[in-house]
Amino acid sequence: MQNFLFSVNAVLPLFILITLGWFLTRLKVWNGEFLKTANGISFNVLIPTMLFYNIYTSDFRSVFDAKLLAFVLCAVAIVVGIAFVVVPILTHDRARQGVIIQALFRGNFALLGLPLCQALAGDAGAQTASVFLAFLIPAFNVLATVVLSVYSNDKVDSPAQIIKKILKNPLIIGCVLGLIFSLFKIPLPEIVLKPVRDLKSVATPFALLVLGGDFKFKSFVSNLKYVLSTGLVRCIAIPALAIFAAYLLGFRGIHIALIISTFGTPVAVSSTAMTYKMNGDYDLACQLVVFTTLFSAISITMLAFVTKTLGIL
Repeated sequence: MQNFLFSVNAVLPLFILITLGWFLTRLKVWNGEFLKTANGISFNVLIPTMLFYNIYTSDFRSVFDAKLLAFVLCAVAIVVGIAFVVVPILTHDRARQGVIIQALFRGNFALLGLPLCQALAGDAGAQTASVFLAFLIPAFNVLATVVLSVYSNDKVDSPAQIIKKILKNPLIIGCVLGLIFSLFKIPLPEIVLKPVRDLKSVATPFALLVLGGDFKFKSFVSNLKYVLSTGLVRCIAIPALAIFAAYLLGFRGIHIALIISTFGTPVAVSSTAMTYKMNGDYDLACQLVVFTTLFSAISITMLAFVTKTLGIL
């Protein structure tokens, strides 16, 4: 029951913000033009600032685990590799393919992964998650840039163009700057750190409101089979297989908590802003975030209950 209450308390506030954003559009508090601008603000300013701050404040020298990081990155690579083969068979729409592949590997680690890992494994879990944030978030964003560039209805980018997009991506720039400032322990005066902290606090609520404001029920019906199949694979099949593989390799306790936090969390909110910027299927991206956010209250509880019952968490 405690795990269920944690999942509900972690996920329901996010869903409430999404719903509020949808109502604000229905009440004509804002319109499509404003939401377009808001997406740009979220992608170019707020989310990069949040990623910078989260990585900057982590101390990964203390609890870095190379073996666990290698396992997680290899697992992500395997998911992407399989998705590259399977997803194009299921749908021929290239913009939709990119969004589905992104959803399968890109969880909401920055927002839900940290508190989830702490809830499952205590302060040691939170420290481990903070360290992995510095590596996973840049990896997710680089992979997302590549996937959305390759699977696009626009002309397929050349490798040089993809590299250029990676280097110019504000989310990746935020991650890299956070790594540099954290690694070299570059101090920021409070007069700079406070506005950074304030922008970081705004990033997620703002992105969720915009996400809800752009949600379209009509296209949700047409995308239903993709939303359900992708969401269930994302929330249940992938984390279950990752946990099983980790168990066979001898990972236990905090390691399992971090794997649940990486693969069991809903699709990252920031994925919608990147999809919009890179001309992917934005409606589908929004719908996948909404569905997996709501469903993860159940799936995370299931994963936590099963792993604790089996004594591996």
